[in-house]
Amino acid sequence: MLIAYINGKFVPLDKAKVSVLDRGFLYGDGVFETMRAHNGVVFGLEKHVARLFKSLKTFRINLKVTPPKIKKIVYELLNKNKLSVTHEKDAYIKIIVTRGTSRGLLMPSGSVRATIAIYALPQKQIPRSVYEKGMRLGVSKSVYNEKSPTSGHKTLNYLQYIMHRYDAKRKNLDEVILLNINGFVSEASSSNIFLIKEKRIITPCLKSGCLPGIIRAEVIRLSKRFLKKKVKEIFVKKQALLKADEVFLTNSTVGIMPVVEINGRTIGNGKPGPITKKLKELLKSER
Repeated sequence: MLIAYINGKFVPLDKAKVSVLDRGFLYGDGVFETMRAHNGVVFGLEKHVARLFKSLKTFRINLKVTPPKIKKIVYELLNKNKLSVTHEKDAYIKIIVTRGTSRGLLMPSGSVRATIAIYALPQKQIPRSVYEKGMRLGVSKSVYNEKSPTSGHKTLNYLQYIMHRYDAKRKNLDEVILLNINGFVSEASSSNIFLIKEKRIITPCLKSGCLPGIIRAEVIRLSKRFLKKKVKEIFVKKQALLKADEVFLTNSTVGIMPVVEINGRTIGNGKPGPITKKLKELLKSER
């Protein structure tokens, strides 16, 4: 039986409920973080929690639980669900915080107590064949608003990304690339994106509207430290992606995922490139 944490209590996962008046349910009024644990160790937990609290501050959600307490709860959950270091299993972890329960008004009246829920699920490792094959991507025809106050945050307003994924599936694609209002590449529907051209590593700058990803930051660090290459964070045009020698995606679930095709155009020689492979090896050694 899997255990979850909700509002101060550890309960069976199927008993972890929130009210229909919870603002996360009513309006998507909340934020979240997803992480992955390998052999009981959560990669970048402190950075994920710091990003969570930065978003909470931005959206004025007053959570009484402290960052150290959240980190302690995460590891307690891994232990309770037999996903700790002694069990040698990978886990998918999600932290969700909403503004709390109110009476359905757009602006809550009086003080509202934030809701926090955390769960951890066993997760199988992504098959090696998926990384060796690489992903096929398309470019969305809809525009991503980098000026939105939710831009750069992991909020519960996720419907646009879900629709992008449905669109990708309908076209037999793995992911969708989002362009911002000015036509520059922002990110994929659930990942940051990097390209390599003539051995230069490039990624959209944060002003493009992309999430300040934990793995994104790690790739930038690893590139500088081990490859002696400084990643260029700039405004990226769609054509630059299509003409790249290598492209890859990053997020906390997949790590580094090679891209071999965009809009039907083959990237490089249609196989994961050497710099992508090297960065993947470096990231694996760090996780």
